[in-house]
Amino acid sequence: MNKILLGINAILIVAVVFLFFKINSLNTPISEVPDPPKEAEQPAAAKTEPVVKQVGTTPTGKIAYVNIDRLNEESLEISDLIAESKRRKAAIEASVESLSMQYQKKMEEYQASAKAGIAPPGEMQAKEREILALEKEAQNKQLQMDNLTQDIGEKNASFQKNVKDFLVKWNNGRFDYILSYSDAVPSMLLGNTTLEITNEIVADLNKQYKERKAKK
Repeated sequence: MNKILLGINAILIVAVVFLFFKINSLNTPISEVPDPPKEAEQPAAAKTEPVVKQVGTTPTGKIAYVNIDRLNEESLEISDLIAESKRRKAAIEASVESLSMQYQKKMEEYQASAKAGIAPPGEMQAKEREILALEKEAQNKQLQMDNLTQDIGEKNASFQKNVKDFLVKWNNGRFDYILSYSDAVPSMLLGNTTLEITNEIVADLNKQYKERKAKK
């Protein structure tokens, strides 16, 4: 039981850290994004999103870049995802803490009764059932954590796809290449700031997200 609870806490930390993802390259095909772990139960029919294909245009000789650090910091969609993840994480953590305290108390009571040797067999069996029920609940928390981890992975992949699809439509032949830059993974050592289009991309992505959110 204690191992299960420790495992849940460890995965909770990893899941939230994972949400603060960095898009290493906006040019990475969506097909290369790793598949998230599978749940015990899958939806009957998965919704297939249309694929936005990039069409070749006459070369312009122009290059632009997007600062991924700023995109992560200023994206409203990422902010909402982080807030939702923290809320769900806090709820699971509170349940795990309560479960751990209950389990410890029940185990102490059971051990004390077993040591005294005066409790009738029926009472001891009832205590054993209570402990087993708590262990089963710990397994349920593990499943909830797995679901949260999978959901974060799916939303991460969905966000990257939305950015790629958005850039294909937004670019429309303006630039031959749109590069990415991040202080964490500096794919460029130096860039002319007049080539940066982060402000435009963030503003338009946030506008698109607000419109999509309002329709829900």
